[in-house]
Formats: sequence, C-alpha cells, structure tokens
Amino acid sequence: MTRKSTFGALVFTVLLITTGLSGAVGANPTADGAADASPAPLAQETTTAQGNESANESASVTFTDQRTNGSVVTVNQTNLSAGGYVVVFAQNGTVLGNTSYLEPGTHENLTIPLDTGINASQVVIAAPHLDTDGDQTFGFNATNAQQVGVENATDRPYLQENGLPISQVAFVIVGNETRRGTTTTASRVAPSA
Repeated sequence: MTRKSTFGALVFTVLLITTGLSGAVGANPTADGAADASPAPLAQETTTAQGNESANESASVTFTDQRTNGSVVTVNQTNLSAGGYVVVFAQNGTVLGNTSYLEPGTHENLTIPLDTGINASQVVIAAPHLDTDGDQTFGFNATNAQQVGVENATDRPYLQENGLPISQVAFVIVGNETRRGTTTTASRVAPSA
C-alpha cells in the first residue's frame, strides 16, 4: 500500500468512526501498483491542518512522527479558538487518550497519556475537539456521533469548512522497534587489549 493510499485509508477510518460517513474519497495508487519501500516517513510530519466552520470555531494541530514507550504521545502544537481537548485515536478509530481541558489559545508540546496503551508501532491520529457541554470533561462518544451527526455530538471535533474533522496523523514507533516493525538491540563490545 502506498503512503498516499495509507493516508486515504486513515482519513476514511477517522471519518467513518467520528462522523458515520458511509463513503470516502480514496487516494490513487502508484502508476505501477508497487508498494513504496522508501525510508520516508509513513505519515505526514509537520503539516498543520486548519479549519474554520465558523468565525468562532477554528483549530489547528501539528503532530509529528515519534518514538514512545507506548503509554504517552506528544502533540507538537495545537491552537484552539474556543478551547477544548486534543484527542488521540488509533487507526481503527478507537480513542486512545486525550488532554485535559485546554483554554483557548496555542498550546505546545502536549504530552497525552494513553488510556489504551499501544504495544506496536502504528499510525495514530490527533484531532482537536470542542468542549460543547461546557463541563471541561471530555465526553465524545463515536457511536453517539454516528446517530446524531458529528456536528451535534457532545465534545465534537473541530470541523473544516467542508464538514470533515480537523486532524493530523503521525507514525508512532514503540520501544526498540524500527520503522519496519523489527526490534533492534545494542550491545557494547569491550575493546581488545
């Protein structure tokens, strides 16, 4: 699967879980259909996604590839016009963790504890969410969002003008794994006399 196809699949998964969409636009495979084996990052790195559903609700998030112990991830930066949370999702749409309530403004180097830890390297998604009920406690429920529509869901994601959630993907490497999923070990060899 090419990086573009992988990203398209990720966008589809996030949309399906958070908005209940029944279809999505996929990315085109490479001309020869071969998988891209380049050492380039598997997820976008420093792109900032921005949205502006209304003049009062805009957000951006920057989330880069990183190494973790599987219990936390770090979001580089977010800007929330109306405050809220940054939520981390697995590729399948499961909520892995979220920040505590964030005041409106810019926040940098957010360490997000994962309620559901990860034990293998994978793509994860960071998405800014509003505090729609004003209780400063994250309460988004993907199943409920599918039933009532994402725009009506409690603590819904910030949305782009086209109605899609603002989000950013990153490839997270767990522990000593390499990008290809193998484990490396280092040993120290004593110099010979």
